[in-house]
Amino acid sequence: MNSLVRPLRSFLLSCALFLTVPAVASATVVIPLSREELTAQSDFIVRVSVVSQRSGWNDDHSQIVTWTRLRVAEYLKGTGETELTLRQFGGTVDGMTSAVAGDAQFSVGQHAVLFLRRGPGVVFLTALAQAAFVVTIDPNDRAMVRRDLSGLAFARWESGRMVAMDAPREAGETLEHILRDVRAIVSRRP
Repeated sequence: MNSLVRPLRSFLLSCALFLTVPAVASATVVIPLSREELTAQSDFIVRVSVVSQRSGWNDDHSQIVTWTRLRVAEYLKGTGETELTLRQFGGTVDGMTSAVAGDAQFSVGQHAVLFLRRGPGVVFLTALAQAAFVVTIDPNDRAMVRRDLSGLAFARWESGRMVAMDAPREAGETLEHILRDVRAIVSRRP
């Protein structure tokens, strides 16, 4: 039952936002989630590397979908297989490209910390690009993480009405910091 309630609640919230918030230049409007909220809403939090990607049509040929194979280096929340398949809307098939503004983009060989929800045989990002911290190496040889929130607009209540603003450009943080932070949040949760 819970697996049906969350998607329905998300859909209804999206409809409400669509009807009450003016569009922000081709952005997907979302409620910003704290790390604690991302953790609570995720079935899995994993440190992964991207092994492969393929795009194709969904079963009724109405939507392009991309499946990204992930090799799990560590589960920070939950347990499971050593490889997961991430399913996202969008991709390129037969010369046609479809994209979802504000969704995370991945490439083979990339490393990331992902907040995920369980699906039938696949996983989904908990909150589009808010749920994907991509790992890079800085000039000092430190592993850093950063989210690319371009394509997202954040909605919030202000003076009794919903307003949208561009998502902020976030400063990076060290991989070590996010891992320590997530482990602490997970250990506090019942």
